Amino acid sequence: MKIENQERKILAALADVLIPASDDFLSASQAGVANELLDTVLVSRPDLLEGLLKILKDAADKNPQEFMNELRTHDEASYGILTELVPGAYFLNEQVRERLKYDGQSPRPIDPHADYLDDNLLQSVIDRGPVFRPTPALDTPPTSY
Repeated sequence: MKIENQERKILAALADVLIPASDDFLSASQAGVANELLDTVLVSRPDLLEGLLKILKDAADKNPQEFMNELRTHDEASYGILTELVPGAYFLNEQVRERLKYDGQSPRPIDPHADYLDDNLLQSVIDRGPVFRPTPALDTPPTSY
């Protein structure tokens, strides 16, 4: 299944209802969520494509704002598909991430300092020493199974 140009136009209009332009940020369509960014998201979530195509078919020739209001109140599953795909594609846009000062997920070194030792939170446990009950000897077979 492939998303056609007309379907991408419908998605762009719906996406702008979810993420409109502001003084500081691009709208969803300006960020390119209906184009290659959508394709990138669908590589990770191909399971959403069929539902998306159904939504776009149902939205044809409808007012985007009214259609989104209808989805939100009467079709949570379809609304969920859009609210997962649109922001996912939006945050892939370089300009959006720069504006948010978000460089994406990246590895961060683990702090070698064990923070659970701060403020002596575990000192009483360390001072107490090991406390346990010995397990029964396994020399004899269990009496029942």
